[in-house]
Amino acid sequence: MGKRKALDRDLPETIDLQHADAPSTSGRTGPLAVYFPSGFQPGKHGSCTWELHSNTSRVNDHVVVARTGDVDFVGSCRSVDAAGPPACKYAVGVLDKATGVMRYAEVGTGNIVRMEPRARGVNYGPTGAITEQEDDIRARILQNKRLVHAFGSQRRKRQLDQKESAKVGDDNVAAQDAVEDLLAAAGDKAAVAKMTKDDVLKAVTNVRHIPPHHPEATSAAAAYKLEELVPEEAWETLEVERLRRAIDDDSYRDDILRAKGIFPEVVLDRLPLITKPDGPAAARRLRAMAFLGPLVALYTGRHRQNVDARTGGLKQLSGRLRIQEDVLRGCLARFYSRAKGEEEGTEVYSRTKEQARMLLLHLLITALIAEDYSLGARQFEALRATLKLTPQDMVTHYRELGCTCDKAPNAGADKSPMKQYKVTLLPPGTVQPPRKLADMFPKLQLARARAKK
Repeated sequence: MGKRKALDRDLPETIDLQHADAPSTSGRTGPLAVYFPSGFQPGKHGSCTWELHSNTSRVNDHVVVARTGDVDFVGSCRSVDAAGPPACKYAVGVLDKATGVMRYAEVGTGNIVRMEPRARGVNYGPTGAITEQEDDIRARILQNKRLVHAFGSQRRKRQLDQKESAKVGDDNVAAQDAVEDLLAAAGDKAAVAKMTKDDVLKAVTNVRHIPPHHPEATSAAAAYKLEELVPEEAWETLEVERLRRAIDDDSYRDDILRAKGIFPEVVLDRLPLITKPDGPAAARRLRAMAFLGPLVALYTGRHRQNVDARTGGLKQLSGRLRIQEDVLRGCLARFYSRAKGEEEGTEVYSRTKEQARMLLLHLLITALIAEDYSLGARQFEALRATLKLTPQDMVTHYRELGCTCDKAPNAGADKSPMKQYKVTLLPPGTVQPPRKLADMFPKLQLARARAKK
């Protein structure tokens, strides 16, 4: 006789159903029903001990743990499978064949709990690398903007510019709507301190998210100091001597530095213009050029850099980017956020929108120092083409740094379809008293007060 027929023979002719006490009346959690999608069967594949953890501050919030010799199985009543109302009701019954009585009760969780295997000693929580998706979106938006400005129609460019101008972010906080709340908060404090309107506006605009600077400086060299822009650990390792040698050695400059991509074109093309390489001004320009190279490599490269300790770590990344390891370490610490990678021994360096902006501002002011604080139209165009920015973007950022941008005639054999500009920082003049860097920053534009009707 088959097993099924033998079981049917043992069943009583009539079964009396009796409902067990509900959890709400007995003070206990109702029976739980679980299933193992991995195919594990307790008793057949091994014994296990059961644990139930309940959140007393929430209704129907339980975690079931089945512990075996090698792995644990964990299930939650609030998992994705249990989300939403159950499609049907589940009950658990126990049949006493001798008396013909089946006592049953509804499943306490409302759903059958899915038990997932979990190896011991492994962290299944979210890693730091998972949080970088927002930066990926920002990078795609930036890449799309560059493609539109490079290949898009005039109509598409206008649409993109209108869309960007409607956004209020940390890079256009000078708009009235963006600083409305900031002014309101400052106004409340000013009322207590009895400050004037000019005092309030000065206090609001006094904090600027730009590279280290000195607002009270009246000369370009004092406004932005190169030693404050370069990370401390990178100062001594900048490859200044290689650039000094390349001034007079054309073969070394072209066959080594240029051919191997050690320095970008925008740096190497300016070396022949340094006529006195031993003077203090030339030393400052060469060091600025040596720092400009890594900044250009980082800005034009990937916004996300992976460091794998198993394949050489930071040294391997340094060789791939052709940046000295100490220089790279300092730049990553200043312009990137570090997070643990998904795999053991890996780290991910990524930059946010604000960090990318700060990297660009460091790059622009370093390029200006490398040109002795005056960027001609040809140098402006070469730098713009390297960074793949629009002239207006360049002008906006340079003015944010306190620079003066004047239109330049677009003529000659190297005539560009883009507008040309000359950029200077606090040029010497006859104005007395001399202008300070703080006087050159863009002014906060406020709408006129409406007349009361």
